[in-house]
Amino acid sequence: MTELLCTDLDRTLLPNGEQPESPLARPVLWQLLRHHDIALAYVSGRDLDRILEAIDEYQLPVPDVIVADVGTSIHVPVSGQWQRHGDWDDHIARDWNGLDSAAIREKLSAFTELQDQEHDRQSRHKRSYYLQRQIDPVALRQRLDEQLCAGGIKASLVFSDDPEKGVQLLDVLPRNATKLEAMVHVQKMLGIANEATLFSGDSGNDATALASGLPSVTVANADDATREAVRRLARQNGSEASCYQAAGSLPLADGHSLNGNYAAGIVEGLVHFNPSWNAELLSSEWIKAAIAAQGTPRSPQSRRA
Repeated sequence: MTELLCTDLDRTLLPNGEQPESPLARPVLWQLLRHHDIALAYVSGRDLDRILEAIDEYQLPVPDVIVADVGTSIHVPVSGQWQRHGDWDDHIARDWNGLDSAAIREKLSAFTELQDQEHDRQSRHKRSYYLQRQIDPVALRQRLDEQLCAGGIKASLVFSDDPEKGVQLLDVLPRNATKLEAMVHVQKMLGIANEATLFSGDSGNDATALASGLPSVTVANADDATREAVRRLARQNGSEASCYQAAGSLPLADGHSLNGNYAAGIVEGLVHFNPSWNAELLSSEWIKAAIAAQGTPRSPQSRRA
């Protein structure tokens, strides 16, 4: 049974893409989290402040853990405040030999195709760039790897796409600071096994985690290139059985259904890996309770080992 939901935010949980959101998607998801006592982690490329803004703007539940900056920072609630998890910082800092993102920028200054993202998109262990769409990420990755390895820097290069701006994105991270590695660390913090965890995502920087062998769901609004990349990685990893892709048309009681986009896709993934929960979605009383409970505050669980 799922005990931990780790979810990306933009265009996964947050309905801020072009596709429509099913009206009942988030109420049903929140009801599943409450009813089954599921711990919640937000795993995002946003920094902490922008994640907290999203929680307010979209009236999201307060999570148990926040993984920010594409996995380079972990935050936990302590006495009503979000506290950065120092053990994680120490762990990933070794990959960069103690350097910060400003030093990484200097080492990559000769790569004229790299355009710095805004200052508030940078963080201690994340250097973020824009790339024009026509640039070949495979060839660029090889050149960047050679430059960084020559300086003794162990890095993870995460390419993704920003459809709104029409550009590619590149995050240079410590090798162990990916979303996947951060989630594994969160699992250990909370004492939750792989098979009891679900990850949901939609973009290229989620692909490794989606195909890792952890139970996962790619939401239906993910673009075709991302869905194919996840399928290809899953075949390579032998993890196809744990890698679900939402299709939509999930029936609910009283003739309602979910279209698989955003939170609807997360619900579909939860039901796929917990098929007995489908009976709840087909109960009129359960759906009415989900609608009535909208806006009910959610308190973080006390699960940390």
